[in-house]
Amino acid sequence: MSVNLQTLVTILTALLVFATGILLRYDQIQLRQYTFPIPPWVGLSLAAVTFFLVAVDQVLRGLVRLEEIQRRAEEAERRAKESECASRRARIQARCSAAQIRFQLDPSPTHQQQLSAVLTFLEEYGDTL
Repeated sequence: MSVNLQTLVTILTALLVFATGILLRYDQIQLRQYTFPIPPWVGLSLAAVTFFLVAVDQVLRGLVRLEEIQRRAEEAERRAKESECASRRARIQARCSAAQIRFQLDPSPTHQQQLSAVLTFLEEYGDTL
């Protein structure tokens, strides 16, 4: 939703509220030597239009708020995914380091097999981590 549209509707609504107040209060307007009669239906019609624009303004404000809430939720979700990926990478790195240290301390076939399994895992899933 465009914020410019919301601003336009807000300004127009404020002007109509002002004009409605004048047209409902007076039955004529005098400008210099001219007098303009104001029929009652004009003020009431303008009041109805003003009410409609106030409702539209509130709907637009609600839509802007919803968009902001949705944007914040998407950002939070993205940060959570990034954090999850960083945690997964840290766990894998710890697993690799542990296997490497075990093999360096005791190059037994069991530790060699663990190190080989870690290497195979990295080769297979390294691009997706």
